[in-house]
Amino acid sequence: MGFLPIFVALLGLILLYTIYTYNQIKPRKANLTRVIDQMAANSRDRKQLVLQYDAQNPESQLSELAEKLKRTSTDRFQSYKKEEEFIQEIDNTLVGLSNTDLKEKLQAHNNKQVELMKMLKAKATEYNGFIKKSPASVVASIFGFRAF
Repeated sequence: MGFLPIFVALLGLILLYTIYTYNQIKPRKANLTRVIDQMAANSRDRKQLVLQYDAQNPESQLSELAEKLKRTSTDRFQSYKKEEEFIQEIDNTLVGLSNTDLKEKLQAHNNKQVELMKMLKAKATEYNGFIKKSPASVVASIFGFRAF
């Protein structure tokens, strides 16, 4: 009977630590999700600009880019490589574009996307580093948190 209070105290300590660690992981995951949502919104806006311009000006310089964007989902973040390809392709297409208003808007969206990608990399590094630490990794695996 003497070990029962010690056992209960240890279980309580483990429970408290688990709750504490979960409450440390959850905001980090929410920050990642928030940045991904911002990237998706920016990407959708950029896509709509290109598609609207292409619809109004068929056979323009943006037609090839518009076709590529139509085949790609911009609802969620897919990969750094894919996003960097779109940014590079849009930048290359903007060189010969005569519509300066559209050019400025697309360049602003590209710059914002680059900044959001930097932010995403920083948040992902923080999140991944935290859930890979020894005691936190157990809690993360119990609750289904995976490395980004």
